[in-house]
Amino acid sequence: KAPEKDDIEYIVGSGDDTSFRLDDLKGMKISSAIAERGHEYYMENRVRYICLDGTRGYAVVEGSEAYEVEFEYRDGEIRNLVCSCFCSYTCKHEFAVMLQLRETLEVIEKHYAKQYEETGYFAAVHKGTLFAFTVDGKETGSLIL
Repeated sequence: KAPEKDDIEYIVGSGDDTSFRLDDLKGMKISSAIAERGHEYYMENRVRYICLDGTRGYAVVEGSEAYEVEFEYRDGEIRNLVCSCFCSYTCKHEFAVMLQLRETLEVIEKHYAKQYEETGYFAAVHKGTLFAFTVDGKETGSLIL
């Protein structure tokens, strides 16, 4: 779940105050090489967790380590996109998250529009991540939920 407003820790990353439309990712102004690598991350299901709580978004992307991506989403527009990686520019992790957000919102619109409209919240966990987490206690013969 996205951090509570009173418990915000700022991530130093590539984010700035520019904005772009989620339906037009060219507005991210990234190179084709970064877009291609981000698309690979998306296709490899490396976005392990994504949520949107009101206008605040949060995601975890599996790279050489787990990277945190935060953003604001309002009326189809993305603002304040930041990643915890070392890049000083818009990165592949951020691009992968935007692709995943777009796909997830399409699924929600198709199957869960009423619930999302009522709560303004969704969270999605990659099934491999969820499975790995639930069987973490397998050595002792128990499941942890």
